[in-house]
Amino acid sequence: MKRIFYSFRNKTIMAALLLGASACTGDFTEINTNPNAPTVATADLFLPHGIQSAVDAYWGGSLGMDVGDLISQYWARIQYTDIDQYTIGSDVYGTASWQVFYIESQADFQRIYKLGADANNPNYQAVAVIMRSWVFSLLTDIYGDIPYSQAIQGLEGTLQPKYDAQKDVYAGLVAELKAANDMIVLNDNSKAIAGDILFNNDLAKWKKFANSLSLRILNRMLGKADAPIDVKAEINRILSDPTKYPVLASNADNVQLNYLDATNNNNPINQNRKTRDDHRVSATLVNKLKALNDPRLAVYANTPADGGDYKGVPNGLSNADANALGLSKTSKVGSYFVAATAPGVIMSYAELLFIKAEFAYKGITSAGDVATNYTNGITASFSQYKLTAPPAYLTANALKSGADAYPQIMEQKWIALFGQGLEAWTEYRRTGLPALSPSVINTNGGVIPTRLPYPGSEESLNYKNFSEALTRQGGKNDMKFKLWFAK
Repeated sequence: MKRIFYSFRNKTIMAALLLGASACTGDFTEINTNPNAPTVATADLFLPHGIQSAVDAYWGGSLGMDVGDLISQYWARIQYTDIDQYTIGSDVYGTASWQVFYIESQADFQRIYKLGADANNPNYQAVAVIMRSWVFSLLTDIYGDIPYSQAIQGLEGTLQPKYDAQKDVYAGLVAELKAANDMIVLNDNSKAIAGDILFNNDLAKWKKFANSLSLRILNRMLGKADAPIDVKAEINRILSDPTKYPVLASNADNVQLNYLDATNNNNPINQNRKTRDDHRVSATLVNKLKALNDPRLAVYANTPADGGDYKGVPNGLSNADANALGLSKTSKVGSYFVAATAPGVIMSYAELLFIKAEFAYKGITSAGDVATNYTNGITASFSQYKLTAPPAYLTANALKSGADAYPQIMEQKWIALFGQGLEAWTEYRRTGLPALSPSVINTNGGVIPTRLPYPGSEESLNYKNFSEALTRQGGKNDMKFKLWFAK
C-alpha cells in the first residue's frame, strides 16, 4: 500500500496547491474546487516527507552507502572505487547531505512545528523538535560546527545564519529533547497526530526516542572538560526516572522506518540495487565476523554467487584490482538489507544497551552493570535479526576486566551498528575503535576522513560565518581536522 504523502512530494506542486486555494473567485469557486485535494496545509501532510527524506539520506544514497558504510568498513566498492579511496565529491557532501537535510527535511519539520503551534497541538511540535534534533545531530556529526540556533529562518529574514560550535549544538539538542519529552500529551484524542510513518502515531514511542537520542548525544560529550552542561547530571536525570524519561526497552522500540514494497516507498538500497551492483561487504567486517564465528555474518552478507565461503573486498582498491576479484566471487550485502521492505534503522535497543555499558564502564551507576548491559546488547543485536546468540559465543566474548573491557564494548557496538554507517563512523572518530586501517589507496593523506567539507554554497553565500567556523575549529575545509567530540 502506498503512502499518500507522495501526492505532495514535489514541493512545487504543494506550493501551487497552496496558492491555488486563493485563486478561485466568483462563480468559478465551486467549479474549480477539487473535493479530493486539501486547500489548507496541515502538519500531517509534511510529516511523512520530512521523515522519509531524512531516513533515505541517512540509510541509503551516496551519504549512507558511500560515506557511512564505506568509511566504517561495513561495505566496500567493487566498481567505481574512487569514493572508497576517499575521493568524495560535492554531490555527496553538498547535495546528498547538507541540501537534503537543511532544505528538505529541516524545512518540513520547521513547518510542522509552526502548524502544530497554530493548531494548538503540542504533540506535532514535539515530534517536529525530536526529528529536527536528530537531523541536527547528524549534521554536526558530519561537518562539525553548523548553523543551528539561526538555521531554517530564511522566511524570517535570516539568510546568513551563524555557525554554532559543536559543543553548543549538542547542549542545545539535549535541552530541546527534554522540552519535547515534557511537551508530549498522552491519551488525549484531541491532541492526536497523523501522518507518522515512523511510529504509527504512537506518542509514547516518541518520548522513548527523544530520551534515547539524548543519551547518544550525551555520550559524545561525556568526559569533555569544556562541555557547556553537566553531562553526568543530564544522564542521571534520564536514567534515574524512567517513568518521566522513558528510553528504548526492547527491540519492539527500535526507531526505524519500515519501508514498503512499492515504488517511491521502498528501501533506498533496494532501489539502488535495481540498476547498480557496485558494493560488496568489506573484508574488514567479513574477516572479523569469521574470526569470532559470528552467526550475524549470514545476515550481513551473502555467500558469493559462484559458491564458496564468504569473501569480503578490501576498501579502496583500484578499479582494476577490485574488478579482478570478480562480481560473482565476492560477497554481496546480505539479502535482508537489500529487500524492498528492509527497515531503515535510526536507533536500536542494542545501541542503547552499549551506550549504557559505556556509561557504566565510566562509573555512572544509574546505567547499571557494565557486563550485563554489554551481554544484553549482544543478545539484542542477534534478536534484531531473529537470531539467538549461542551460549558458546557469549562465553567466548564475555566481557574482560579493566581496560580490556572497553575495546570489547566498542567492537561489539560496531558489529551491532551494521547498516548504520554514519553512526558507526562517528563512534570510530570518537573512540578510535575498532582499530581500522585507511583504505588501501586513499586520497586523504593516509587519514580516515574525520568529517565532510562544507559545501561550496556556504563559502559563496555565507562566507563570513563559514570562515569564522573554520577558524574556530583550527583547520581548512578538508577531511582531516578532528571535530570537538574527538579531541
